[in-house]
Amino acid sequence: MSTDTETRLNLDPAGVAATLEPLERATMLPQGAFTDPGVFEWELEHVFRGWICVGHASLVSEPGSFVMRELGTDSVVVTGGADGRPHAFLNVCRHRGARIVQESEGAMKRQIRCPYHGWSYAFDGELRFAPHMEGVEDFDTSCWGLIPVRVAVVGGLVLVDLGGAAPDVESHVGDLAGHLERYANGSLRRAGQIDYRVEANWKALAENYSACLHWPGVHPELNALSDYMSGEVMNGAGAWCGGSMTLREGASTMGREGGTANPRPPISGLAEADASSVLYFVLFPNALVSLHPDYVMLHTLWPRSIDRTDVVCEWYFEPATMAAEGFDPSDAIDFWDQVNREDWYVCELTRKGVHTTGYIPGRYSGEEIDVHAFDVMVAERYLEALREEVEA
Repeated sequence: MSTDTETRLNLDPAGVAATLEPLERATMLPQGAFTDPGVFEWELEHVFRGWICVGHASLVSEPGSFVMRELGTDSVVVTGGADGRPHAFLNVCRHRGARIVQESEGAMKRQIRCPYHGWSYAFDGELRFAPHMEGVEDFDTSCWGLIPVRVAVVGGLVLVDLGGAAPDVESHVGDLAGHLERYANGSLRRAGQIDYRVEANWKALAENYSACLHWPGVHPELNALSDYMSGEVMNGAGAWCGGSMTLREGASTMGREGGTANPRPPISGLAEADASSVLYFVLFPNALVSLHPDYVMLHTLWPRSIDRTDVVCEWYFEPATMAAEGFDPSDAIDFWDQVNREDWYVCELTRKGVHTTGYIPGRYSGEEIDVHAFDVMVAERYLEALREEVEA
């Protein structure tokens, strides 16, 4: 490990190890995990260079459709190929290194074209046109396509591996794939999107999503639809954590008036028992997936600094539901927009508090099983790196 990487991960191994203790003995992540810019840079280079979720498969289902995402100095583009598969590349032209795609998503008509010198590429990244390169010695267009990035689709989620060395994607997603497939996530289509800028560390958002003890005080409307002590924790293989919450009697989904204002049929193929619950999962590191009886909500977290995270929140429904007369997703979108903003507020309060001189990490309550499970995934990566530093 390089010297600059050692400097960036400035954490006490004992403090990190305390998070890995069993829940009843564990202590929350060290202060530096939320306040040290060096730790943030280390996370960009290590945590976010494994499998990360860039969005839903429907966004790149057609040839030329694309999503572009940025992390630190890196930018990746995923395009729908003419072969029916997504392709991912670094967002860098092979001529002078210009950024090619500026928009976060959209559709290209015939090719990927650099706005600087007009180098053009097929949707699979192959170089198609390089102006004024005639007569250049040893210039083989087949060697100058866009730089590929490892990409996979699992359960309707598109994931990329910027580092190229992560374990196979099936082991990363693990048993979560079965839940995504049961809710037909890959066949759903987007009916709404809201982007947020949150002045808090990305881990605080994932921890907050994994917790329910704050519902009565922070989300009274949410708690009115689902008791904060209901449901159960789910376990399984893969880099994820989460579980279920039970809808109260009279509520058919998470939405204004419990879904009664704009009733929708359940997702096809769900069991009768699924109509009374909502499943909440964190797919490490940056996807928050909420499976409702009639729709799926997806948050993706995009760290910008130690104290800022951009969030893309999207709502997905079955195409047949969206095509039905009177379809109106606003009850779900408006409801969760309110809940999201309530969450961002308390996450920002946490950011302010954790930066306080003299702050000491707290203990987990016996009900914060998923919060601890997420923090363990973070702490395991920290401790592995810290041990490598000692051995180097």
